[in-house]
Amino acid sequence: MNTITRRTITIRLLDESGSVAMQWQVNNAWPTKITSTDLKSDGNEVAVDTIEIAHEQLIITNGKAN
Repeated sequence: MNTITRRTITIRLLDESGSVAMQWQVNNAWPTKITSTDLKSDGNEVAVDTIEIAHEQLIITNGKAN
């Protein structure tokens, strides 16, 4: 319990046609903070979750070249 496994994460930004425009590869990543919106029964706000990730290496590539 309370052990964090480091992982490789790939984040892809898609354009309007669904093709990869940019790509980020995050190596040996682990979550450091997770927050979410307070949900209110009388509110109509959009729920947004946020995750902060620490990592050892970030590689940025242009998705169209891959």
